Amino acid sequence: MTRIEMAQQILDWEARRDTAGHLKVYALPANDGGGAYEIAGINEKYDTAMAAKLKRLLEQHAYEEAERQAVEYIAGNTDPVKDWSTEPAIEFFLRDSCFNRGAGGAAKILQLAVGAKIDGAIGPKTKTALRAFAGRTVLLLARLRMARERYEDMVAPGRANLRAGLENRWDNAFDASLALELAA
Repeated sequence: MTRIEMAQQILDWEARRDTAGHLKVYALPANDGGGAYEIAGINEKYDTAMAAKLKRLLEQHAYEEAERQAVEYIAGNTDPVKDWSTEPAIEFFLRDSCFNRGAGGAAKILQLAVGAKIDGAIGPKTKTALRAFAGRTVLLLARLRMARERYEDMVAPGRANLRAGLENRWDNAFDASLALELAA
C-alpha cells in the first residue's frame, strides 16, 4: 500500500460526503477541538489554510481537485511516521494516528505501545524498544490500538459524545492494518 493509498483510506474514514459522493463541509461539535468545521478531517482550527482552500474548491464544484488535494495533504501531514517502521501495517496505523493526533501524538502512541519513555521524540531508545517487536507485527498492532485509546484518555478525557466514533475509527485502523499485515 502506497502512502497515497494510505492517505486515501484515511480520507475515506474521515470524510462526510453528499448524495453524489462528493466531499462536503461539516460542522464540528463544540467539544471536538478542531474549530467550527472540517472537510475529511482537515479542520479550520489546525489546518486553517487547507480547510479554507478545500471549502472554496467545494463551493466551486471542483470536487475531484478538492479530493486530490485533501489526499495529498493527508499524505504529507502523515509523512513524519514513514521512517519509524519498515512494516507497512505499522506505518499505516501510525499514519492514521498521526493524522488524528499529529506527529508528536503518534510518537507518544508508539512509545506507549513499545514501553519507551513517552516524550514524543522517536530517537534511539524508542527505536530499540520498537525493534523488540520485530517479527511480532500483530502483537504490536494490538498494543498500538490499546495505546491509542490510552493516549486519548490522557489528552482529551470526558468527550463521551465522541467516544463511540473514536473507538470505531481505532478499530477500523487496527482491522485495516491487520489485513495489510496478513496479506503480506
